[in-house]
Amino acid sequence: MNTQPLTQLEMSDEDIERAEQIARRLGYTQTAYTSTSALWGLFCLPDRPLQRKGCVIKTRELGLLFVQDEEDLLMVPR
Repeated sequence: MNTQPLTQLEMSDEDIERAEQIARRLGYTQTAYTSTSALWGLFCLPDRPLQRKGCVIKTRELGLLFVQDEEDLLMVPR
């Protein structure tokens, strides 16, 4: 499977506000922005047992995206 690489960008204050709105719509209340880790963005921490962590990032190609890594996706109870 071929995927297009994405270019991550640091968020402006306005982007962070929009990312917080996305997080709230997805049911997250615990968030933290960081631009110092391997993934720059608004980290969303689980508020309830079945909720997975994720991150809202900004990309040049697609704008703001909510992403989860493979480890998070595999932790979902089946």
